[in-house]
Amino acid sequence: MTLVGWLRRHASLVWIAVLGLAALGAVSIFQLPSGIYPEMQFPRVIVVAKAGQLSPDLVEAQMTRPLEQALAIVPGIRHVRARTIRGAVELSLLLTDGTDPLTAQYACQAAVDHVELPRGATTIVQRVLPTSVPVITFNVAAPPRVEPDLRRLREVAERIIRPAIVRVKGVGGVEVGGGRVRQIQLVIRPAELAALHLTPTQLAQKIEQQDQVIAAGRVWDEHQTLPVVFDAQAMDLDQLRALPIAIGPVGPVPLAMVADVRDGHEDPDVIIASTRGEVVAVSVARLPGASTPAVVAGVQDALAQLRASHALPPDVEIIPVYDQADLVDQSMGSVRDAILIGIALSLLVIALSLRDWRAGLIAAAPVPLTLLATFAVMRWAGVTLNLMSLGGLAVSIGLVVDDAIVVTEGIVRRLEESHPVGEAIALGLHDMFAAVIGTTFTTVVVFAPLALLTGVTGSFLGALGMTLAIAVLLSMVIALTVIPVLAVHLRTRPPRHAVSETDRVGRSIRWLVRHRVVAVAVVVALGAGGYLAWGQLGTGFLPQMDEGAFVIDFFLPAGTSLEETARVTTAIDDVLVHMPEVSAFTHRTGTELGPATATMQSRGDIMVRLVPRGRRDGIRAVIDRVRDELHGKVPEARIEYVQVLQDVLNDLSGSPAPLEIKVLGDDPRALDEYAEAAGEKLEKLPELVDVFDGREGRTPILDARALPTQLARLGVDAQTVGQDLSIALAGREVAQVLRPERTIGVRLRYPDEIRYSAEALARSPIAYGPRALPLGQVVAFDRPLAPAVLRRDGLRSAVVMTAATRSGDLGGAEAAVRKALAGIPLPPATQLEIGGQAASARAARTELITVALTATVLVLIILILQLHSLRYALVVIVGAPLSTVGGLAVLAITGLPLDVSSMTGLILLVGLVVKNGILLLENAQRHLAEGEDLEAALIAAARRRLRPILMTTAATIAGLAPLAFGIGAGSELQRPLAVAVIGGLSLATLVTLVVTPGLTALFARPRRAAEPPALAADAAASETPDRRPS
Repeated sequence: MTLVGWLRRHASLVWIAVLGLAALGAVSIFQLPSGIYPEMQFPRVIVVAKAGQLSPDLVEAQMTRPLEQALAIVPGIRHVRARTIRGAVELSLLLTDGTDPLTAQYACQAAVDHVELPRGATTIVQRVLPTSVPVITFNVAAPPRVEPDLRRLREVAERIIRPAIVRVKGVGGVEVGGGRVRQIQLVIRPAELAALHLTPTQLAQKIEQQDQVIAAGRVWDEHQTLPVVFDAQAMDLDQLRALPIAIGPVGPVPLAMVADVRDGHEDPDVIIASTRGEVVAVSVARLPGASTPAVVAGVQDALAQLRASHALPPDVEIIPVYDQADLVDQSMGSVRDAILIGIALSLLVIALSLRDWRAGLIAAAPVPLTLLATFAVMRWAGVTLNLMSLGGLAVSIGLVVDDAIVVTEGIVRRLEESHPVGEAIALGLHDMFAAVIGTTFTTVVVFAPLALLTGVTGSFLGALGMTLAIAVLLSMVIALTVIPVLAVHLRTRPPRHAVSETDRVGRSIRWLVRHRVVAVAVVVALGAGGYLAWGQLGTGFLPQMDEGAFVIDFFLPAGTSLEETARVTTAIDDVLVHMPEVSAFTHRTGTELGPATATMQSRGDIMVRLVPRGRRDGIRAVIDRVRDELHGKVPEARIEYVQVLQDVLNDLSGSPAPLEIKVLGDDPRALDEYAEAAGEKLEKLPELVDVFDGREGRTPILDARALPTQLARLGVDAQTVGQDLSIALAGREVAQVLRPERTIGVRLRYPDEIRYSAEALARSPIAYGPRALPLGQVVAFDRPLAPAVLRRDGLRSAVVMTAATRSGDLGGAEAAVRKALAGIPLPPATQLEIGGQAASARAARTELITVALTATVLVLIILILQLHSLRYALVVIVGAPLSTVGGLAVLAITGLPLDVSSMTGLILLVGLVVKNGILLLENAQRHLAEGEDLEAALIAAARRRLRPILMTTAATIAGLAPLAFGIGAGSELQRPLAVAVIGGLSLATLVTLVVTPGLTALFARPRRAAEPPALAADAAASETPDRRPS
């Protein structure tokens, strides 16, 4: 039984299978997790170690070097970077390809645990996950023109809002920042304490001894077991004030005699503010695999329930700051519109080409069925809905319709030859069966090498390639099964006018076959054109989408206080307030967006949310305007600009800046001198903006050095003095006061007027020896300069210069940097490297070139199996690089760079362009097998296959057109791909009809009389009626 016969007999089964799969896909659309980017694993682990206020040089000696030496030998670690600041070090560990980040995290934790760090040091070891970045952020604020109670706002966020949000399905973390954390403060009066001959350490010990809760045991009473708990904790401020700390002449001395007991707050290390003044920020992250819109909707519902139940105080407002779900919904809507418009345009091409509404509907039917079925398979394969997977669906519109066009056109052509419907279906399917199989697999094998890609590029293109492969394979199956079933509704058409050998197609092919040098000339011309177009293209990494929000990172001189940093940013606020493009903004001081990091109080960022796209220019123009407005208004600050998700990707992948110029060596002074000279050169380059020479400068510290002779005379050791000084300045938690569902820390410290003044600290009395004496008599205070930031890269000292590009052309900017730095001699034993996104782009281009070559080899193998001839296979494959010239030319004309997206489009052309060659030569080989000469075979094949070649090319271009115009949010990611494919396909038809016949004639092997011609593979031979296929 033939395939057509089986399909007719089991048409109901075919419909049940196809419609059932489509129904599953329709359900899957609403169940698949959705987000902006695919789920990714970044090959990076972060280690952050903190130790009080140690100077950077001491942190480097006592923490950075021991940690990096221990971590560098952990299996799977290929590179170690370290950034040391006052009191902390951040180590970024890059993993080798194939290393499991979770396993690496455990190994790094084990290595860190074996390193001896200063007493009191704390460490964090964590993987870099995209889910650590918030999907929704909002501020908890007081009403307008009302002075905010920051401690109360923090308590509302911590005790009311946070518990409600953590219960939402899919929430992976809730971070509360800003405001003031409640704390009970025991503020020492140094003179009164010294009068009792007590030191701060002795006072702390006495309070700690009094604040005790001990499980003393149990007793049996009246057949019951009763636990015995000894409780000496203070329950409120009055009990703390009455706590005895010494015995005086008239009895116990209460704590209130030597310290003020206050209900206050912790010293803030982060300030978050908006146009409402200081606020509390709540950031919510999702779990891996959770849907961003679902999580955001759940959080918003939880907040609405809090309002409805009056759990939130009426004078507390929730102000949205960032909502990634909005961007997801807008981007998904844009891709959805592109898919629908692409389908409509493709169907219009089909209808106009076939001039038969029945045939048009039959050719169109597989498209929605294939797309719906693709969602079902995506769910089974674990592919999420994101810009790349949906972009793959949008790109697949033109590819999906190809198979339907080819099969339908083959049947319609047979009907035009006056065959009965059943016979026309069988002949048409036989004519196109092998071509459909071959063209489908040449497209699919192009995606296989994408598995070789790593990092962000591999995650992005893996999702796109997986979706495309699923859609194309399903389209082949549905086209070969559904269309023959539907084609029974077609009618025999009147015979078309016979085509004469003198028609234009015949004359053109005959002339090209007889003038083969023309094909060679076209190949040479296109090769030269491709070389010229390549030279005109800029280069980039990932296309930058308009996210509707961006981040302003600001850096003040190291050592600037938190309050002063927050004050300086008001100048930035003044600019943003008066910009009509800005909808809202929030600035954070002393912290930054992204994974765990060591952050100085002299830096921060501003999250800027813009008005909708229709009411403003593109985001790059807006950022340029903000940069121009701020120029010179905050001279003491270094400012950088980046979009939110772009900043996240950069931080997660370890390449935060577009250009990083790293100078590595062992002489920090020589590195600084080189960086100074290089920075002056880079500042003058017109290709660069936001240039930073990497020199963080030196910052003053207050060095308190013990005087050993005086301490010895007093019988006091240095450790005691150090502990007293630590309690005086940083404080020490000595007790806790229990409250319902929480505890409040009790901290002992000196008053602010002493803590924040070196002179007052030196004059403060302390009880060492028989009498009180000023602290300055046992400790010498000095103000030396210390490095603000120390960087190491690959276990070597480093200075890292950074810059952004003015136009987005990373390759051109990198070339300009190399040329500018070529005239500056490097110090001895010093190495210069250019990294950042420019290095990522170079690595991605190298990987994509490898993918292109691998894909070409795989396609060549398919062609050899399809055509049974290496010569014909080579003739067809030549069309791929020639057609990419069209893609390169259109990219140059539209001003798009050669980035990951556009290069993927050029790779996709390898599979698309050879379709035309297969359609042409596969049919030519059929005619050769029947004894026709090469010229006649090529003419007959061109006549027979010209319409499907033109239809499939036009339908693919029509399907990609909405993406190429880049309309809507998120369209920037697929636009370069679509433009490259459209440009390549536009040239591919010319290559197929001009170059392929000429090269076929040029390289065809003369046939000997006894030698049969090369026959095309005929997968449907067993089911073909005894009719001449053509």
